[in-house]
Amino acid sequence: MFKKVLVPVDLAEPEFTREALKYALRELRDGAEELHMITVVPGFSNALVASYFSQKDHTKAVEEVARQFYKEAAEMLPEDLEPILKVYEGSPAEMINRYIKKNAVDLVIMRAHHRNKFDEFLLGSVSARVAERAGCTVMLLKN
Repeated sequence: MFKKVLVPVDLAEPEFTREALKYALRELRDGAEELHMITVVPGFSNALVASYFSQKDHTKAVEEVARQFYKEAAEMLPEDLEPILKVYEGSPAEMINRYIKKNAVDLVIMRAHHRNKFDEFLLGSVSARVAERAGCTVMLLKN
């Protein structure tokens, strides 16, 4: 039923990724053709990032995130699986939704973070914005 499965990765919470990958691997066994995994880091255009880091330091940080992302993906996945791995800079919800449209993703599997109402108001919910705007099936995993 699904051909392209996307698992957005939050490197700060690898247990969320592991749970989502269980479902993604099931989809691959059931006939899905591609596993996509992306992670998004705040871009240098973000005022908070730019005020604390030089462009050079930010670039080094993004390279380190990419290194860690590839390492964790290799540890979490079967050796014979070749996922499509990408690192982006920007707003997580916006970049995930752009990726979905650009790559014709059929299914997104991600965790819904449980924040308190104040954090939800201030930060918003990436999973809610993805589910709302994705244009494909989104499976939200809850605790």
